[in-house]
Amino acid sequence: MRAACGRRQPTGSSDQTGRAVRGVRSAPSGLPSAEELSDRWLLAVQEEDAAAAGYCARLCETLRGAEAFAESDGLDAFISVAMGQSMKGNGGLMVALAQALAMDMTPFKEAVFETLCAAAQWPSLKGRIAGSGVLGVITATLLSPRHPATVKALMVRLCGLLAADSLEAISLGDARRAEEFSKLRGQLISSGAIKAIVGLLAASEGPAAAAAATAVVQLALAGDSAIRTELLQADAATALLRCAARLSKAGTEEMSDSDADTEEDAAPEAATAALARLLAFDGDGCQELLAPVLEPGALKDFCDALHGNGQRRALEQVLRCLDLAGSRHDAWPALQKELCEDLRKMLVLHRSDVAAAYLQALMSHFGQEATLRSCGDPKSLQRALEPLSGPGASALKASLATQAMAGQ
Repeated sequence: MRAACGRRQPTGSSDQTGRAVRGVRSAPSGLPSAEELSDRWLLAVQEEDAAAAGYCARLCETLRGAEAFAESDGLDAFISVAMGQSMKGNGGLMVALAQALAMDMTPFKEAVFETLCAAAQWPSLKGRIAGSGVLGVITATLLSPRHPATVKALMVRLCGLLAADSLEAISLGDARRAEEFSKLRGQLISSGAIKAIVGLLAASEGPAAAAAATAVVQLALAGDSAIRTELLQADAATALLRCAARLSKAGTEEMSDSDADTEEDAAPEAATAALARLLAFDGDGCQELLAPVLEPGALKDFCDALHGNGQRRALEQVLRCLDLAGSRHDAWPALQKELCEDLRKMLVLHRSDVAAAYLQALMSHFGQEATLRSCGDPKSLQRALEPLSGPGASALKASLATQAMAGQ
């Protein structure tokens, strides 16, 4: 890192509050020049400047920005910082591990890890970061009890990104790359990080639990039977269900079409989205992992969540879970009037094509006559469908038209 950092001196600086001055803008607007980019990360590394490091994190949110950052040697420099290296050339992995266990993370160091997290989402850079050895520092930070929920959430996100290759890369069938990622997942298993991640689903709310839900599904989908067995032993599906069940407690009685995020809503919605992705996936060991999700009690909890939370996006994630449980795994909830009434409300208030598609799926499984008895007046249902034009609504309209013609 000293060689890379010694080539130039940064042109910008920041004040003691971390606010950028003299050449460090608060956010990137397009790609900077190679010289400017080098100045930014050099300033971050040499001065431990959180604002400059945060600029690099935002730059890496786009593929072009992340690749430019890597080409400027900034990514290697930030990996070295995360691994405990200093400008003086001392430090190293053991120092980084000791700091993770015994010291609070500084805003600068947190911005460094945010940059690695942003860059790791891109397949072209993921392997480079994952193979650096930084996962050991990440797991040590995760397992240390001293760090706040925001830092835990960041470490969990990194675990999910660095130990699970992208699905696009997996599809290329690179056996050597797959073996390397398998070793990284083995590292998570042996360190106890998987159990810690699952534990966050039950023990916390907000960003840490939301990140844990996403990491669980990333590892399950992009992993192998070994990681799915570990998730099964950690009872990950039950933890996701319990987290998702908080949807019914978090919502208000009045349904709202607002999609505004709140910290309370983030974890249950993320858990429900994770369950939907698991239900859609067909991999070795997934059926055993999903067994608790397909139980009648879990399906009832999904149905209860439909009238317990008013955010459209969260409600539609619940419906996707119910639809996939039925269509992919032949697990259906009891056909009750309350369920059909909730679907009708979603049609009227949210104009949800997902609700129309699930109502059509219920008709296909239970029969039109039985479903319509639970739905009440068919004409009222038809009026609710009139403004909708999505594929789910179109299929349901056709079914209702067929039913009406048969009744004439």
